[in-house]
Amino acid sequence: MMSFPVGPMGERNATLASRLARKLKQNGWMVTTAESCTGGMLTSTLTDISGSSEWFKQGWVTYSNESKMSELGVERSKFEGDSVPGAVSKDVAAAMAEGALKRSRADLAISITGIAGPAGGTKTKPVGLAYVCAFWENRFLVRSTNSQGGDRSMNKQLFVSLALETALNVFETKETGTHRLDLRTKTDQDENEPEQLTLKEATLSAFGRVPGMEDTWYGEVIWAEGNAEATVVEELRKKDDEDIWSEE
Repeated sequence: MMSFPVGPMGERNATLASRLARKLKQNGWMVTTAESCTGGMLTSTLTDISGSSEWFKQGWVTYSNESKMSELGVERSKFEGDSVPGAVSKDVAAAMAEGALKRSRADLAISITGIAGPAGGTKTKPVGLAYVCAFWENRFLVRSTNSQGGDRSMNKQLFVSLALETALNVFETKETGTHRLDLRTKTDQDENEPEQLTLKEATLSAFGRVPGMEDTWYGEVIWAEGNAEATVVEELRKKDDEDIWSEE
């Protein structure tokens, strides 16, 4: 039987999972998960809740690049070649979530990819770096975190916590019509006052990083007529070409 440490972070994650379960039930939604570095911890946290079969559909643990490709449809080009995003990237997090949503036909997909440690880190992608994605309808929210090292077990719990928070933010978006972490722009009245944009306005064509929250990306995929096979990753690539998704 799979068992994960509890502690303060584990208790926090259990609370977040309970809140998410209530939102899913209230909306009649089913959720699916796609995990890499957390090895099923997100799925376990959700299914520890009694009655989770009412709102939890299925989950994938795609630890290797090959499994991400075969199980979730992530393109090989994301892992091989020069200047590729690599497994730990916003591109792969988005592709994992998109693939899970399509294959499960759930209402919400949550993905996690990262480096839990203690080995596996590099100068550009250190231990403690992770990306999570929530994907629903034609919208997606990608966030990243970097604990700058840390214990393997604690990192995994931190990544799960970020994933649950991101999923909960989806319902805030859905219920209010705005996104609390959305594009923050300066106004004439107060340069520090964030301007709330509607989902309709917050499309990929008008979207970049959230100023002041450099670990967050949000967008709405607008499919071009006759291009129904387009994917979120293709849209992200377009934005990369325009330097909107710059890491600097």
